[in-house]
Amino acid sequence: MLIIGEKLNSAIPGVRQIMEAKDAAAVQDLAVRQAAAGVHYLDVNTAHCGDETAYMEWLVRTVQEVTDTPLCIDSTDGSVIRKALEVAKGNKNKILINSISMEKNRLDQVLPLVLEYQCPVIGLTVDDNGIPKTVEDRISIAGRMVDLLAKEGYNLDNLYIDPLVLPLAVSHGNALIFFECLSEIKRQFKVKTVSGLSNISFNMPKRKIINRYFLAICMAHGMDAAILDPLDKKIMTAVTAVELLMGKDPFGKNFLKAYRKDMLED
Repeated sequence: MLIIGEKLNSAIPGVRQIMEAKDAAAVQDLAVRQAAAGVHYLDVNTAHCGDETAYMEWLVRTVQEVTDTPLCIDSTDGSVIRKALEVAKGNKNKILINSISMEKNRLDQVLPLVLEYQCPVIGLTVDDNGIPKTVEDRISIAGRMVDLLAKEGYNLDNLYIDPLVLPLAVSHGNALIFFECLSEIKRQFKVKTVSGLSNISFNMPKRKIINRYFLAICMAHGMDAAILDPLDKKIMTAVTAVELLMGKDPFGKNFLKAYRKDMLED
């Protein structure tokens, strides 16, 4: 399971505050602690700050002063993503772009960057009509995206489709729709899948419990990556335990390693 750390996101009020104050020490502390928790990518988002591009440039430079963990550039604005790619150190095609969709404006802005840098990318099952309510319509959008990227010569091994889970508080069937989407995308297109966890529990109590079990069921349906809080030891424990149970941790090596490092929490 590929883990994308979610904590450097300006949608979180306290994080937005330290970004707007350009508190480098606080930002770097969040980056280092997430890296130590075992993330594969650090999501960086400045969409809720004043000048998104300027803050993104500062954030990328600041984070890369203390860790070489690859970045996940999280923006809907192509100019912001381009600036992040320009200033980032290291191999640009290791950066994950979050995200493209089948919305014309987003395709026009972001797809050329994905193709130019050949970055891994998260693809959302949304078009100019919004997020579909049915499994069939989301699968249709996923298929159109796969076809478009394949036609452009993009390596589909680097594509992560996000079928966009909607909150349980809106409809009790939203998780079931998402699980079916995961299975169908894997079956029909043989590409990777991803989800942010927080949306499923929006406006519900005990959100961490919902997120944790949602993640476990998603993994059982073949999900390859998740955007989550790696500082939550219980959800990271869930990842380790589910991988063990699904036969993805030969001889329990990762489970035992986490146990010896006191990283597992009941």
